[in-house]
Amino acid sequence: MRGNFRVKIIVMTLTKALLTLLIFSLTMGCASLSDQSDSERHSGLWPDDSPVVVLEDDLTPSSEETSPHPSEFSKDTLYQLLVAEVAGQRGDLKRLVDQYSTVAKETRDSGVVKRAVNAALHAKSDQHLTEMAMLWSELEPENVEAHQLVAFQFIKAKEYPRALAHMETVLELEGPTTFDRLALHAKSLGKEEKSKLLGLYFQILDRHPNNEELLYGYAILQELNGEYEAALASTDKLLLQAKSNPAVIALRARLLKQVKGLDASLNYLQAETHNHPKEMQVGALYGRTLIEARQLAEAQQVYNGLMQTFPDASHLQLSFSLIALENKQPGVAKKHLQQLLERGQHVSEAHFYLGRIADQAEQPEEAIFHYQQVAKGNNFFDSLARSSYLLIEQGRADEVAINFSNARQNLPDQAGQLWELEISLMSEVKNYNRAIELADFALEENPDNLNLRYTRAMIRDRQGLYAEMEQDLRIIIAKDPEHSIALNALGYTLADKTERLDEAYELISKALNLDPDNPAILDSMGWVLYRMGNLQRSLGYLQKAYTKFPDPEVAAHLGEVLWMLGNQQKALQVWQQAYEKEPEHPILTKTLERLSIEL
Repeated sequence: MRGNFRVKIIVMTLTKALLTLLIFSLTMGCASLSDQSDSERHSGLWPDDSPVVVLEDDLTPSSEETSPHPSEFSKDTLYQLLVAEVAGQRGDLKRLVDQYSTVAKETRDSGVVKRAVNAALHAKSDQHLTEMAMLWSELEPENVEAHQLVAFQFIKAKEYPRALAHMETVLELEGPTTFDRLALHAKSLGKEEKSKLLGLYFQILDRHPNNEELLYGYAILQELNGEYEAALASTDKLLLQAKSNPAVIALRARLLKQVKGLDASLNYLQAETHNHPKEMQVGALYGRTLIEARQLAEAQQVYNGLMQTFPDASHLQLSFSLIALENKQPGVAKKHLQQLLERGQHVSEAHFYLGRIADQAEQPEEAIFHYQQVAKGNNFFDSLARSSYLLIEQGRADEVAINFSNARQNLPDQAGQLWELEISLMSEVKNYNRAIELADFALEENPDNLNLRYTRAMIRDRQGLYAEMEQDLRIIIAKDPEHSIALNALGYTLADKTERLDEAYELISKALNLDPDNPAILDSMGWVLYRMGNLQRSLGYLQKAYTKFPDPEVAAHLGEVLWMLGNQQKALQVWQQAYEKEPEHPILTKTLERLSIEL
């Protein structure tokens, strides 16, 4: 009894202390739960992991609403709400959303339901969010935000008919729809789902034939379903309503390329760029399409014009610089890249390409300087690799070790890739002892990293340490029996270096079943069959491998089989072609020496 009495005292104390907070919370929605800034809520962006709509801060019921005021709730309901608020203050999001959802279903009060929606948003609980959003739309059937939120939840669950029903309700309520965004989101769907969604859009479009977003979404879905001519026809009608919309222009340009070819797309974009000189997206798309058509001089002119029209758009200056490089105008490119550095824009990219310009001009010190300024982005690994190679050429290998060590400390999540890059670099400069040493260090830190183990296996292969190589590859295969690359590598080595041909054939067969079109595996199968004496079967695999990948090693194998089958003329032709590409290729050279062939 004393325990129950103590609970009542606590409840009374909480009620006095928190009643004001509770009323404020119920009338003001969930401002305290939302981490989003006002600009984020109204930006118009629609990330895949966020709802289409985020509630406004002010959710105060209007005077016309009949929902009871929080003070009219029963004591038990008030207690449950207070427990929810305390849970929220303590960061117990699960209890917060559970409590609010329970009370929302019991009371069917709009204020509580909206609070529960916001709690579910904050807790990222899709199940509760869907339930509460549906209840909200039921209680307020003319509330646009409620239907938008329900639609988004059904989209996430891939329940497209239910989603589109709520989207159509939004349309009928004259609210902002997301038919265009859903269609763009459909790129990641499977073929069957895309087809179903297209059919649903067709039904809604039949009822709302003049809705711009819906028509655009329908054309996008036609494109995604491969119905290019029909999609192009849809853009005819769409352009009557949105002739200046860059997204519509871009869609039509893509469809023209599919239906009538690249020249038709270019002609259209040229006209639209002239018609809409202030639409940067249209001009940039025309420039990119010219690059695709390898009309680089024309593309450079287009980007030069765009730079003049939009002088503050730094990405245009970067694009212009890269086209100038392609057009063999390093001086022009360098000038604009240096301007980007002076403005502090696209710094990493500018340093990378300035490094390339210096590199190609055989100015290693300047190249190293620029490469080492690339601290992030897509070019970081390339910059680190190239600057390291140049440092080694300059006799500064110690700096390379320090740079890689620093990179691993700064990027711990990419340490494995950095180890691989450093090991591969040492192999490239034929410092195999250092490469093995690094691989040993790396595997001590990352014993389960199969990529590192495979890298070490390949170095051991180059050093002729075949037993040690096999040990590494066996470990990989034991951990990943479907590792086709390791299966093939071990099978080929056994076929080429030993008489364990049956074992080699079994390994290569497994690899080929896993990756039947891989030219390296096809080459291995052809080689093991040749070693087993089955020349005719071998020839078929090697010819297929050579067609897919005319590498000197494959040419060496194919030529040898042709030679042994008596087709010396064809063999010499294959070898000659490979020799012209790479006259010092080790396997080709050894094959010709072994067969006493002079080209």
